[in-house]
Formats: sequence, C-alpha cells, structure tokens
Amino acid sequence: MNLSQRSDLTQSVHRSSGSFELVLGAVIFGLIGLLIDRALGITPVLTIVFTVGGLIGAVVSIFVRYRNQMAELGAQRS
Repeated sequence: MNLSQRSDLTQSVHRSSGSFELVLGAVIFGLIGLLIDRALGITPVLTIVFTVGGLIGAVVSIFVRYRNQMAELGAQRS
C-alpha cells in the first residue's frame, strides 16, 4: 500500500467516525447513567439524561468539525 492509498484510507476512516461517535457516545453515557441509577435506585432517570447528553455532545462535536472543515475548504478555494 503506497502513501496515497494510506492517506485516502485514513481520510475515509475519519469521515466514517461520526457514525460511531453518535452511537458510542450515547451508549457509553447511557450505561454510565444506568450504573449510577441502579446504585441510587432511581432507574431510568439518569440513564435517559446521560444518554441524551451523550448524543447531544456527539452531534455538537460532529457539527463543529464539519464547520471547521468547510471553513478550511473555503479558505483553500479563495
């Protein structure tokens, strides 16, 4: 595999990481919320709160990266 192919593969992996980020962020935070809920005996309150928080955090992260990438592409075209 030459350098160009590795670069293309790396860029593809970075582009596809958004889907993993959306799912894993919500799942991991949801599991943390579930563990805390079970310890406190208030299941599903924190599970829902943490899951939504993880999802919102992932969406914001992807949006900010998208805006930055579009700004870079716009600067390159100018």
